[in-house]
Amino acid sequence: MENAVLTLAQIENSAAVQKAIEHYEEQMNQKVHLPTETLQELLDLHRPIESEAIEVFIKNSFKDVDQKFQKKLGDQLVAKRDAFIKKNMDVSSARCSDLLEDIFGPLEEEVKQGTFSKPGGYYLFLQKKQELEKKYNQAPGKGLQAEEMLKKYFESKDDVAETLLKTDQSLTEAAREIEVERIKAEAAEATNRDLAEKQKKYELMMAEKEKSYQEHVKQLTEKMQQEREQLIAENEKIISLKLKEQERLLKEGFQNESRKLHQEIESIKKSQSSGKCTIL
Repeated sequence: MENAVLTLAQIENSAAVQKAIEHYEEQMNQKVHLPTETLQELLDLHRPIESEAIEVFIKNSFKDVDQKFQKKLGDQLVAKRDAFIKKNMDVSSARCSDLLEDIFGPLEEEVKQGTFSKPGGYYLFLQKKQELEKKYNQAPGKGLQAEEMLKKYFESKDDVAETLLKTDQSLTEAAREIEVERIKAEAAEATNRDLAEKQKKYELMMAEKEKSYQEHVKQLTEKMQQEREQLIAENEKIISLKLKEQERLLKEGFQNESRKLHQEIESIKKSQSSGKCTIL
């Protein structure tokens, strides 16, 4: 009988995990429109859906000893969340890449045609580059990879700017040195922003891990409390029935049977007071 119950529990709990994951995927696909502008925005959408998925599992689970299957659900939800985070970044990167090509493509053509290979060409190039950067920054729907993709694009074109700087005959050596220092300062600032962003992401994910854990604990605690209240109610019904039976036995003179029944009633009351709530 015990093996049959364990087998049933495994079947029911595996199905409950699957049902919860399907709910999570369905709701995320419906409610999340990629790319989001920030990681926080995606996590804010994820959290209530994760809570719903845990609730689906809790409602459909059966005798999940040591929360084995709830832990499996937790691991799968983390994997699904991380997959959405990666997809969010990929969609954003692809959109930004297309936008960069559209916006900066004409500038690249001008460089190839030698438009800036003349005295004063370097600063003319910088001016156009800054105008296009502004246009890129103002474009909507780029997502959270916007700054990173722009940084990578500029890094891939460093040699172009460097060549124009070296060959612009209108620039003095002192002007070139000042410009080199400015470029270095910009690069250092970009690196610092990147490090700060990575730290922020790490802190967000750590906070999210704690919130997820607390949600699992909260819903499991609520279920255990509901089950305890249900068991107490059922035990009280049993006690009531046994008291009536005891009264009948006493009236009919069955002292031994009445005493045995009294012991059963006391045992049930004791289990309730100790918090074990076992139905006998």
